[in-house]
Amino acid sequence: MSAAISSKFAINPFLHSTRKRFPLMDEILADTGPRATVATAGDTSFTAILAELAAATTAWNSGATVIANAEAALGGLTLAFDDWMEGLRRQPDADTASLLEQWDSAIRAQVSYRGPVYRGLLPDGRRTLTHGSPEEQIDALRDFGIRLTAQTSRPVLVALGTTVTAFSTTARSRRTAQTTAKAALETARAAQEHHRLRAAEALYGLLGQGIATWRADPSRVDTLWDVNFLRRGRQHLPAAPAATTWDPATRTLSTPAMPAAATRLQAWRQGPGSMPELLLTGPSREISITLPANITFSPGGLYQLWLVALNSTGHSTPGPVQSWMAE
Repeated sequence: MSAAISSKFAINPFLHSTRKRFPLMDEILADTGPRATVATAGDTSFTAILAELAAATTAWNSGATVIANAEAALGGLTLAFDDWMEGLRRQPDADTASLLEQWDSAIRAQVSYRGPVYRGLLPDGRRTLTHGSPEEQIDALRDFGIRLTAQTSRPVLVALGTTVTAFSTTARSRRTAQTTAKAALETARAAQEHHRLRAAEALYGLLGQGIATWRADPSRVDTLWDVNFLRRGRQHLPAAPAATTWDPATRTLSTPAMPAAATRLQAWRQGPGSMPELLLTGPSREISITLPANITFSPGGLYQLWLVALNSTGHSTPGPVQSWMAE
């Protein structure tokens, strides 16, 4: 029995081309909505599918913002955890020993080096606290603090145990925040995959409606979207914006020209004591983004604002940061 042969019309090109390529779906939806609105103006046969596409685009854009902010949060929390753990080995300056060296020296001042007490506290030397996975290192720090605190005849070691326990507690807290942020990002990406399927269905429906409505002039179907999005391979990542201007009076963040390979810009900020936050993604080819009134700033807060460039492959590194004290 021969295998069935599918027609090219039985394959949803939007579903296939955007698989594992969320940035490409970003670009297709951003480009198609305005194009389709213009191309179908006054034609009521497109009303239902355009409404479906608009709803899918709204859900997609919301999900994309959640992902961007979740990625930023995870990056910040990962940096905080890694920096904290690296503090065990890092010398603050040329004249100051690392924490491991300080702790080791404090122990040696109280007990014989490599003697039974020392070996009980650090069975594998300093490596006792730096070997294994992050979780294993945190557990080793916790246990080290407990062993030090048990040295009740040596107050210096008991005090050191309190210090080590505090370090371990902070490490645990930062690791928990990091893993929680990672789980939140995975959840957001799973939800976005659902939105991708709905958006691909709406785009395919728009294609079908175009073929049905314009069957006497099928070339008009190409006016609904830029077919190059489906035909070209992956682009290089865009360059970062070369300069950034923030105008508080108009609440506009802008750059002099669209960066190389970029199609859109994103406006980002970081407020006092907060993580980086995506505020808004601009329309295609626009070099400025005006923030709506529902995006607020706390008076007296010092904010950092910057732009990021996008294309169908991904995003650039951040552009120059502008500092602004909100009024």
